[in-house]
Amino acid sequence: MQRTRQELKVMSSEDLVVRVLELQDMLREGLAVRDSLHAVLNRVLNAKEDEVTTNAGRSEAGLTPDEMELKRAWAAARQAVSNPTGLIRFWTETD
Repeated sequence: MQRTRQELKVMSSEDLVVRVLELQDMLREGLAVRDSLHAVLNRVLNAKEDEVTTNAGRSEAGLTPDEMELKRAWAAARQAVSNPTGLIRFWTETD
């Protein structure tokens, strides 16, 4: 739950410490989920290496909408594994 600055100012020190510890736990859980998803995506990409290479590297000329979507999905998956923060830029540039 998000709190406003005013709400935080009136909280006791003990309540603030509890809140910070809760946020640390949430962050730790989020990072663990990200790491798990990253590992799964790596395994999928490794298992489908030939398909990924073929589709992600295809020329866009003459692709059907379905083929284009597949190409973009594999390219995004490769980008997410190699540079997760760059994925945001990748989607911004391709949309």
